[in-house]
Amino acid sequence: MTRIRPSWALPLVSVLIAGTLEAQSLIPELYPRPQQVTESLGSLKMTPTLRQLRQRLDTLTLRQIRENKRLYAKARLRLGLKTDPTLSSFRSRVPAQQEGYYLEVNSGGITLVGADSVGLYYGLQSLRQLLSTNRLPYCQITDYPSVGLRGVVEGFYGNPYSHSDRIEQFKFYGRTKLNTYIYGPKDDPYHRDKWRELYPEQERQRISELVTQAHQRGVRFVWAIHPGLDIKWTEEDREAVVRKCEDMYRLGVRSFAVFFDDISADDESAHHQAELLNYLYEHFERSGMKIGSLILCPTQYNQAWAKGAYLDILGTEMNPKIEIMWTGKTVVTMIDRETMEYVNARIRRKGYVWLNYPVTDFAVDHLLLGPMRGNAPDIDQLVSGFVSNPMEYAEASKVGIFSVADYLWNMKAYDADRAWEGAVRELYPHSTEAFRHFAQDNVDPGANGHRFRLEGESRDVVPVIARFKESLLEGHVDRIAWSKLQDRFRTMEEDASILLANKTNEALRTELRPWLEVYRYMAQQGELLLRMQQMLSRGRAEEFMASYSELQSIEEKQAVIRSRDFKGSLNAPYPKPADQVIAPFLAWLKRQLYSNYRKAYTYEVDRLPAPLIETGAYYIRVQGAYLTNTPEGVQLVSEADSINPQRQVWSISLDRESGNYTITNAQDQQRLSSSLQLTRSADSLRDTFVLHRNDKGHFALQNAKEALGYIWGLKDGKLQIIYRKTIKPEDYILELQPRE
Repeated sequence: MTRIRPSWALPLVSVLIAGTLEAQSLIPELYPRPQQVTESLGSLKMTPTLRQLRQRLDTLTLRQIRENKRLYAKARLRLGLKTDPTLSSFRSRVPAQQEGYYLEVNSGGITLVGADSVGLYYGLQSLRQLLSTNRLPYCQITDYPSVGLRGVVEGFYGNPYSHSDRIEQFKFYGRTKLNTYIYGPKDDPYHRDKWRELYPEQERQRISELVTQAHQRGVRFVWAIHPGLDIKWTEEDREAVVRKCEDMYRLGVRSFAVFFDDISADDESAHHQAELLNYLYEHFERSGMKIGSLILCPTQYNQAWAKGAYLDILGTEMNPKIEIMWTGKTVVTMIDRETMEYVNARIRRKGYVWLNYPVTDFAVDHLLLGPMRGNAPDIDQLVSGFVSNPMEYAEASKVGIFSVADYLWNMKAYDADRAWEGAVRELYPHSTEAFRHFAQDNVDPGANGHRFRLEGESRDVVPVIARFKESLLEGHVDRIAWSKLQDRFRTMEEDASILLANKTNEALRTELRPWLEVYRYMAQQGELLLRMQQMLSRGRAEEFMASYSELQSIEEKQAVIRSRDFKGSLNAPYPKPADQVIAPFLAWLKRQLYSNYRKAYTYEVDRLPAPLIETGAYYIRVQGAYLTNTPEGVQLVSEADSINPQRQVWSISLDRESGNYTITNAQDQQRLSSSLQLTRSADSLRDTFVLHRNDKGHFALQNAKEALGYIWGLKDGKLQIIYRKTIKPEDYILELQPRE
C-alpha cells in the first residue's frame, strides 16, 4: 500500500513496506516491527495533549482504554473495534487476523481500529512509539502477528521470579506485544514436589493478582502443574490434577499446562500421559469450564531424546486440540524448519515451541545479553505457539525477550541486530552506550553440558587481540594494538562505573551488579597487565613485581564476588562476564608475561605462579596401574612394561595459548583424545585437558572443551568418562610420575 507522489513533490519521502524502511523516513523504529507501514507527506505537530497521551500509553491496560476517551478526543484520536459502526469506513483495512489493527495518521488526526480488544491495545503501543518524535508523520500501519501464541515460560531451575518481578514482566509483555505467560517455575513446590496439595491461601491470593495483572495487559496466564516425579496413574492422582486445576480456575486461570519434562518415560508413559490430558480436557468441557488452551510438555521434548513410538502415541491418542511443546533438535538450541517438520509429522499437529533462550540454568555464571540469532525465519506456519524460557534474572532477561517478541510478531522481517539495539535502548535509555558495550561482552554461555555456544562476543576487539598476540610472540609489541587494548579496558571500567551508578532501574542494577563489579576488575587487570608488559620490555623487574602484587589484590577482590549470595538462594555463582574473548586473553597474557619474566629475571621470581606440571615425559598411574597404549586401546596395566616401555610413557605439554594440556604417547606419537582413544587427527580444543591438583599431589583430568564437566573416572578398574558439574575429591585419581 504505497501512495503515489506527484513528480513535482519535493523532497522525496521514503516508504516502508513489510518492514523495510528507507533512510529519509520520519517514522521512528517500531518494535515489534509492523507487517506493513506506508508513509505519506506531512506530519502532525506534537502538542501537550499528545505528550500527555504518550505518557498514559506507556502504562495503559486494556481496562483503562475505555477510561481515557476524553483524553483521546483532545488528541484528535478516534479508536475502537472494527465492529464499531462509527468506524465502518475503515473496516476493510483492518487485518482479519486476531490481535491485528489498522492505524492511520493524517491531517484529520489519528484513527486506530482493532480487530479485537487486544489488537486495539497493541495499536496503542505502536502509537506510543510514534509519539516519541517531535512531529507525528502521516502514515498508515496495517499490522498483525506472525505467530498466534507468543510469550514466556517461567520454567527455569533456580530462584523463581518474585511477585513484583512477574507483575513488571506482564507490563513489559504488553508493551512488546507478547500474549502468553506460562507459570511453571521448577522450584515452586506446589507446582512440582507438592503438586497434589492446594496452594495456601496467601499464595492463592498472589496467583489471583497475577492472573488479573496479566489479563489487563492482554497476556494469557497459563498455570502449569508438574506431577511427573511421583504420579501413580491412579484415579486418585488423576482427580488430584483435576482438583488443582479447578482451584486455579476459581482464581481466574483459563489456560493450563501439564509438564512431564526432565523425568524418565517410555512408550507406556506416553499412553498414560495422553490418557490423563484427554481426561482433563474432557472434564473441562463436561464441567462447563471454558478454557483457552491445554498444553502438554512431553518427556521426549526434543529430537535428540525421541525414542521408540512415544511421540507417535501422543500424536494418535491425544486430543488434537491439546498443544504439545518442543525444544528443537536438542534441549538447548535455536529452532530450524527441519525439526518442526519432524515433530509435526509425529505428533500430528503443529508443535508448540519452548525455546531455551535466554535461560542460563545450565550456565549459571553467565548472562546472555547479545542478539538472538539462529531461529528460522520461515516457521510461522509450522508452530502453534512459541515461548521463551528466560534467565532467573527477570530484568536482564528482557534483552532476549524483547528480541523474541520482535521475531514472533514479524518473523520474515526479523533482524537480530536491529532488535538487539531496540532492547538496549529499552532497558537503558539514558546509559545506552555503556550498556551496549557491556552487553556485547556477555553473549556466550561458555562451556556447558548442552554444548550450546553463541558466537560474536566482544567481536570488536578480536582482531586487535590477534594483532597484539602475534607481535608479542614475535618478540615485540604492536603499539597501535597496545593502545587500542588500553583504551578498550579503560572503556570497560568507565562503562561499569556508569551502569553501577545508574538508578533508573534499581532491580536491573541489582541483578547486574556482581557481573559489573567483576567486569570492572577485569578491566583493571587488563590495564595493569599492559603496563607490566612495558615494564618487562624495559627491564624494570622491581616495578613488574610491585605491579604483580597489585594484580594479586585485584584478583582476590574479583574472586570473592558472587551473585544471589543470600540465605536460601538456589544459585550463587561466580560471575563470568566477557568470558569468550577477553577473559581468555587476560589469562593468556598472564602466562606469557610470567613465562618471559622467568626467562629473564630472578628477582622474586618464586612469587609468580608456576604451571601445575612442567612440560615433559611422564608415567600416568591410577591406583598403581600404568596407563598403557595397547593393541586393544588405552588401558590400565598393573605391571611396568620392560619390553616396550614407550607404550607407558606420555608426553604432557602445556599449550601456552590456551593454558590447556595435550597428552601424547611416546610409542607412536598419537594424541590422547577426550574419549580416551588415541588419534592422529586430534582436535586442538576438544582433545586438550585441564588439570586439577589436590594437596596430596594427585590430579583430576577434565576435558577442556567441556570444562563444565567431562572428567576421567574409574569404575571396576577401568577408566571412563563421567559427567559432573564440579570436581569432587574422588576425581583426583591420577599420579603423574616424571620419567627418569
